[in-house]
Amino acid sequence: MKQELTEYGLIAEDWGGSTIFVPVSAHTHEGIDDLLEMILLTAEVSELKANPNRRARGIVIEAQLDKGKGSVATVLVQKGTLHVGDPIAAGSAYGKVRAMMDDKGRRVKEAGPSMPVEILGLNDVPNAGEIFVGCESDKDARNFAETFISQ
Repeated sequence: MKQELTEYGLIAEDWGGSTIFVPVSAHTHEGIDDLLEMILLTAEVSELKANPNRRARGIVIEAQLDKGKGSVATVLVQKGTLHVGDPIAAGSAYGKVRAMMDDKGRRVKEAGPSMPVEILGLNDVPNAGEIFVGCESDKDARNFAETFISQ
């Protein structure tokens, strides 16, 4: 495996390169803790940080239509900060964030980078995997969704 990855410029640390390789097995769960530890270490050393002071952008993890709540989308904020009241668009769906719940079901007013939240307020159910973007206005969110539909 290491040999194949060298063709793409990924050279293992133990071969004199700078790429961390961690042997893992999804079947036996071996090495998962080591992998997570290396990810955190690499992020810390590289000082990887997302800018929380911009409009939110992220990905829809899952979404469904709830009889009482309407369209409910679980999203992962990747950049910026999402606030209750923000106009957003996700694929062909758009709307204003009416409410947000964190992973424990508690209502939150904002969600920063790497925070998963459940949001209410979209006019339709977006597809899992679609990108959501925070918009300047309701009109911009609607235009974004309409552009997505026409493509």
